[in-house]
Amino acid sequence: MAFSSQTRATEGRSGLHPFSGSITAEREALVRRAGIREVVFGVQDGILTTMGLTTGVATATAGAAVAHTTILIAGIAGALAGMVSMGTGAYLAGCAERDLKHAAIHKERGELKSQPVEEHAEMVAILMDRGVPQETADELSSALAQYPRLWEETHIEKELGISSDPQDSPGRDGLVMAGTFLIGAVVPILPFILLTGLPAVIGSLALSAVALLMVGVGKARVIGQRLLVGGAEVLAVGTAAALAGYVLGVLLPHLFGLRLPPA
Repeated sequence: MAFSSQTRATEGRSGLHPFSGSITAEREALVRRAGIREVVFGVQDGILTTMGLTTGVATATAGAAVAHTTILIAGIAGALAGMVSMGTGAYLAGCAERDLKHAAIHKERGELKSQPVEEHAEMVAILMDRGVPQETADELSSALAQYPRLWEETHIEKELGISSDPQDSPGRDGLVMAGTFLIGAVVPILPFILLTGLPAVIGSLALSAVALLMVGVGKARVIGQRLLVGGAEVLAVGTAAALAGYVLGVLLPHLFGLRLPPA
């Protein structure tokens, strides 16, 4: 009882529930975790895409006079093209998602004003779907309707399944995806800048494997997965990408009858 009295007193003085700060902090932490997830996935995509590309080109040009230059050009071109593609793709997708959410929210707000009876019935149905008895659901819906902001937020979040105040930032998402993809793409290319021939290929694969393992561990920490499982999963995908690049590098030249001048 003492706690309840103190809580009501504090709420009455400040106008806010004493736990509102912790709720806000939890939401902000969730947003930060989502941002970290984007970074991890961007780096992962950059490593995998570029590693598959350089492995395939290295296999296809093995023993050719222009092998090293070709690998570097292909890797750099692929990294830059991927950066632009991923960045613009994330931006356009973010814009489309933002506009869709805003349109749905605007429509729902209009219906709350023009169709209050129907919206009340929808809220009762939503509450009953969650196990609330009909009479109680009707009372709760009527009570929520007395608070316009809460009424609107509850409808948008429960009926549409989205936040009533979406914090989407397509420009930021595009820049993050482009930048992290490029960072990941540099990893498989770096050994080809410092080395040549087979050592460069081995160095690229080894460095990519270490980076992918680290990315997998980072992703596992973000989503609450076991670290070794997360690292092994991403490493397995990277191994498959390298094998796919090798197979394509062997098959495509034969399929199209391509031959490069020997060294």
